[in-house]
Amino acid sequence: MIKVENVKHKVVKEPFWGLPKEQPSLPNEVFQQRLNKTLEAMKTQNLDYMLVYADREHYGNFQYLTGFEPRFEEAVLVLDKSGKAHLLLGNECIGMAKYSRIPAEGVLYHTLSLPNQPIVGKTDLGEILTELGINNSHKVGIAGWKLIYPDSGSKYEFDTPSFIVDSARTIAGEKNVINVTDLFIHPEYGVRIINSADEIAYFEFGSTYASDSVQQMLLNFRTGLNEVEISQFGTAGSIPTTLFPKVLAGDRIDLNMVSPTTNELKLGDRFQVTMGLIGGQSNRRGFAAYSEEDLPEKSKDWLENIAKPYFATVANWYETVGEGVVGGDLFNMVESTYPREKYGWFLNPGHLIAAEEWLSSPIYEGSDISIKSGMLMQMDIIPFTESHYAAPNCEDGVAIADETLRNELKEKYPDVYQRIENRRNFMKEVLNINLKPEVLPLSNIAGLYRPFMLNKDKALVIER
Repeated sequence: MIKVENVKHKVVKEPFWGLPKEQPSLPNEVFQQRLNKTLEAMKTQNLDYMLVYADREHYGNFQYLTGFEPRFEEAVLVLDKSGKAHLLLGNECIGMAKYSRIPAEGVLYHTLSLPNQPIVGKTDLGEILTELGINNSHKVGIAGWKLIYPDSGSKYEFDTPSFIVDSARTIAGEKNVINVTDLFIHPEYGVRIINSADEIAYFEFGSTYASDSVQQMLLNFRTGLNEVEISQFGTAGSIPTTLFPKVLAGDRIDLNMVSPTTNELKLGDRFQVTMGLIGGQSNRRGFAAYSEEDLPEKSKDWLENIAKPYFATVANWYETVGEGVVGGDLFNMVESTYPREKYGWFLNPGHLIAAEEWLSSPIYEGSDISIKSGMLMQMDIIPFTESHYAAPNCEDGVAIADETLRNELKEKYPDVYQRIENRRNFMKEVLNINLKPEVLPLSNIAGLYRPFMLNKDKALVIER
């Protein structure tokens, strides 16, 4: 086990592994496999129909089957147990139905359109669902995006809009309509938690761009620039985000969930840069300083007492995670080396990633869920400290892939695999973090943490 005394602040050359030349396109077979897995999951609950809800932020389950997500509007996929699909869409998105990656018929449902737009579609959801065949002899599942059931509530509680739930209950009966979001995202049996080689390559594209964007902002930022100006060094362009990008300086870090403003970065400020794209997020937080000499007197012990213990736990997380590791054991490792009571973290120290920044998590206290090949995971330990300290953070994503999956990825996507190998070698040979063979870094800056962020030569490394 890596200890705090193993963490050193040393000169580390910046790694550059490049950007993908083209975005992988998921083949038709992937969507057929996804549909088949979904239909098999429906059988476990004896479902006749499933309604899959989507909006601009909560679209992952819908996109998983259709290959697209609604913009401006909401959407509902109606899937019957035979595999026949209908897409309920508003005015702006109805044209997308013909591009669905599973065979599906579009249905214009006016309520999903923006306010005051022309009424050219049906306005009664109950009438639509009845026409699609649902009646009071059918069992209907509704998928939203939260694990209300079985996480904290009953299968008769929903996170989807009431007009959808009420319409389904009116037709099928209250007890025949259940929450089935878990069939998609539960960390043990959800159909979306395991990824193929094609899907890993697809997600690596977004993760690489997210990490490159963070890397470029960190390499180019300086005092005197404001948050908006620093954000313009990012390289993600108009690639869809999975979270609100952050560039935060000084006391604005305490606001946490806010976007960049013209707030100017000053020497000694706490500083944070975050970018999340489909497939991964990279986040860095520390001090805009060259050394502890740039910090207030009460903050000068930050590197030794806050940042180094954090990085020791990060390194242990990377060395511990792997196929067959139990989520509760990984949680206990973090708790024993970086206790919550002292360092203030309270969220799961790691979670699954996909089209969403946070899909679900097998890592929690008491979890008996094992990590499996095909999972994409975020190293995500988020401490909260007194405000005169910067709460350190260097989170990135990895894929878990057994030998068979690694060989397929290498054969089908050699450029992706080479970037992954470069990242693994950097972590092992430069940072001295020893990854298991199945742990594949998806970020160009995985493990790289420069706590004094203006000092672009030194980073934390492990010495044994």
